Parts: sequence; structure tokens; C-alpha cells
Amino acid sequence: MVGTCYFCSERPRIGYWSYFCEDCANLRRMLLIYEPEKCISILKRTLTRDDSQIDYKVQQEIKKIVNKEIEDTDSSYEKKTYNLRKK
Repeated sequence: MVGTCYFCSERPRIGYWSYFCEDCANLRRMLLIYEPEKCISILKRTLTRDDSQIDYKVQQEIKKIVNKEIEDTDSSYEKKTYNLRKK
């Protein structure tokens, strides 16, 4: 029986003698290859958002929803096409 990962405590470990699951083992390798400070700064820049960024994202999602609703109402009308050239 293989135990659970020591880091995430959710997934099974890679093998009997290993401590981590596959994803956590990859994270550990990256921390060993690169400086931990560099990894932390990258994670903070990419995953952490402040209030203004959250508000901007919410506004963008609202715009998408509104634009989709407008497109849905526009598509209910039939568009007529006319060919003015005689063949």
C-alpha cells in the first residue's frame, strides 16, 4: 500500500519509498533547480491579485456576459440578404 503525499496529503505517492505525489515532486524539483525566492516571486506575481486587479477582472467578465446577451438578442432577428446583381 502506497501512502499519501507528505506535502498535499491528497494524492498517492509516486512509490513506496518516495514522499511526494507526482505534482508535488515536480514542485520540489523546481524549488531545488531554481532559487526558492525566485519561485516565490513568480508565484506571487502570477497567482496573487490585489483588489484593483480583482475588480478589473470582474468588470471584464460582466462585459463578456452583457455582450453575449446582446448578441443573443440580435440573433433572434432574421437577417435578409439581397443580391443586386443579375446573373
